[in-house]
Amino acid sequence: MRIRPTLRLCLATAAMAGLLVGCADKDDSRDKHGEKKPAAQPTTSRSSQDTSSGNAPAWEPDDALQRAERALDAYDDGTNPKLVDTDTSYIADPLAKTYEAPGDRPYRLDITCNTDGIEELTLTLTRGDEEQPYGIGCGDPEADQFNIPPGKPFKISADPVKDGAGLFLWRLNTIAPEDVEGCEDDIKSC
Repeated sequence: MRIRPTLRLCLATAAMAGLLVGCADKDDSRDKHGEKKPAAQPTTSRSSQDTSSGNAPAWEPDDALQRAERALDAYDDGTNPKLVDTDTSYIADPLAKTYEAPGDRPYRLDITCNTDGIEELTLTLTRGDEEQPYGIGCGDPEADQFNIPPGKPFKISADPVKDGAGLFLWRLNTIAPEDVEGCEDDIKSC
């Protein structure tokens, strides 16, 4: 079971409240001579500010990139893919990349996204007049994979998310024809 960040925050807040209630009846306000101690000034840290406001920590590009790389590395199907290209794009920028697709080996696009508060983004695969949109799960533990036959140029694209914090990360590989799993042409769709 995967616990969402907001649920983790709620659970942590509930646990902290339980600890505070358990300590409430303990009186440490007097020193060893019985005199009242001055009240301690609260300290604020980034994590306490984030927790008290109910917001998760700010989205960090480096952390998001590491999570996205883990998603790309998570699936090992035993094939020996040959890397053609790897790239990244922020979701606030339009994603538009065209690949020529030469040769006789099928292509496999492994792509993932990691965002702040968005669970799914739409990726569109296009070749000539053929076009196929797909929902890409952001923050999923494994990347989405798409098969594209060689021979004709194709494009991957996504509309920008205005004021969005997040990124796409992908790898384009070629694989042996016998290693194609599922649909042979995800642009035509099966």
